This record gives sequence, C-alpha cells and structure tokens, in this order.
Amino acid sequence: MLKKIILGCAALAFATAALAQEGKPRMYINNFTFAEGVTESNGTAVYQAVVAGLNSTQRFEVATEGMESALSQEIARRSSEAAMHDDKTRNEVLMAAGCQYVLSGNVIKCDIETTVLDDGSKLYNCILSYSVTVAEVATSTTVASEKFDSNNGILTGSVSSASSPEQAIANEVGRIEKNMERFVVNNFPVEGILVASDYEVKKDKLVSCYINLGSDQGVKVGDLFVVKGPKVVLGNVTYNEIGRIKVDEIVAGSISQCKVLAGPKEIYMAIENYLALDEASQQSQPIKVQAMVRESVGNVLGKIGL
Repeated sequence: MLKKIILGCAALAFATAALAQEGKPRMYINNFTFAEGVTESNGTAVYQAVVAGLNSTQRFEVATEGMESALSQEIARRSSEAAMHDDKTRNEVLMAAGCQYVLSGNVIKCDIETTVLDDGSKLYNCILSYSVTVAEVATSTTVASEKFDSNNGILTGSVSSASSPEQAIANEVGRIEKNMERFVVNNFPVEGILVASDYEVKKDKLVSCYINLGSDQGVKVGDLFVVKGPKVVLGNVTYNEIGRIKVDEIVAGSISQCKVLAGPKEIYMAIENYLALDEASQQSQPIKVQAMVRESVGNVLGKIGL
C-alpha cells in the first residue's frame, strides 16, 4: 500500500521558509607557493585543480586573482597588487568585498618515480604532496588545514601508473577534485533539516522525502546525506544516525527531493514521532541531515590498505 502526504508547492514553501539556510559563503583563493624543485607548470596545474575542485563542490562563491567573476572584479576594484600581498590590508579588502574565507596553498613535491619492467618498458608514478589552509577573514583564524599526499606507489598498475611522466602527473592532478570534495565536506559540512511535512511511504517504510537544502547551499543531484534522529536524555537533545538519503532532484534554492538509501523504517518512525510533538518541541528536536562524502573505489582501497 502506498501512502503519500502532499501539501502542494505553496504549502511546502511556507512550511520550509523558517528553515531556509544562508546562501553560499565567499572564499578568495590566494596564489599558491611552490617548494624548491616544483616547476611552475606543475605547481600551477595543482593550483588550478584545487580551484576547479572547490568550484565543483558548489559550496562557495569562489574568486581568484585571475577569475572574471563579479566577486573578483569587486576585489580588484577595491585593491592594488601591493595591497593583496600585505596580509592585513588584503583581509580588509576581502572583508569589504564580503569574503568570509581565504584559502592559501603550498605545492610541496611533484616528482616522477620510474619503474622499469621485465620487458624493458617503463611505468611512471607521480609523487605529489600539497597542502591547503583556510582562514576566517574577519579574525585571521585558521579554520581548516590539511596536507594531501599521493599513494607513493601503494596503488600500482592502471590505477596509479602511466606510460609517460606527463600522464602520471595528469592522473594525480585528476584526483584533486575528490580530495577537495572530501576536504569541504569534512571541514564545512552542509547541514540542514528533513522537511517532515511532505514525504512518501510504502509499507511503513520511507521511500522519499524533502530536505531544506538546495542549489543555494551548493547541493547537487547525487549528493549523499546522513539522517540524524533526535533523542531526549535527561532534558538534553542528542542525535544519532538513523539512515541515509541521496538527492534525486533540486526543487528550489533551498529544497531538494531525496531517495532513501538506508534506514527507511527508522526515518519514518522519526517523522511520526516528530509530527506528534508540539510546535515548541518540534523546533528544538528537528530531524537533521548532514552531507557525507561519496566514496570512490580508490578511497575505499586506500582505507583498507590495498
């Protein structure tokens, strides 16, 4: 038996208006520094891949010195080349342009490792190491920092090796987008609320639901979210994972429809419990959702040491 509760677009918009999230924060990306031995072309390739990776997450309004974006133009209008190389003055410029974050990076190593096979042919691996640091512009406080290293030969064959040095570098640079996705999700997780007013249930199991996150927060079709249900313990509200959902459709700037991947019965029970609460309790005990990283084959292998 299929059960469905539908409020209609107007009612859904009204129900979620109070839950609307803020838009994308602004981030300025400094030109990276390159360690001795890193060529400008390789360092620039890493820098450009980091910028592209951050853009692909759609979580920030990103600007760089070379971008032709409205934000970049505003920063350029307010600054001079000398000002952007002085930390204090640069931060004042970025604050005036509405930037919340500034990202700096350093390419530490980009070397080629060569393996000669029994038949005399050669395989090449790129040993890449770089770091990124994000600071809050208003306080100059570091809010996220991470160093990324290649697999250093752990993964071999077609997974990490190439028939030329150029391809080896391209392969490793190509993994930066996934690194940036993980970096953003881990350090700037998208968090929202499951909209308990419109959902689809089949045989007491949740099939689909809505969350109060959409394109305004950088959410994309295919994004995964953990669902966390509330529990009151001695007057304190605690949260535990009760299921997982995947975005099927971006309905609006702050609304997405999701398919249930795990915990269909548990999420449905949480919705039923939520709807039984009074308004004040509903506000203090919403069903929360938090973005999670989509695992690639390489990531899974890396975690188990293969």
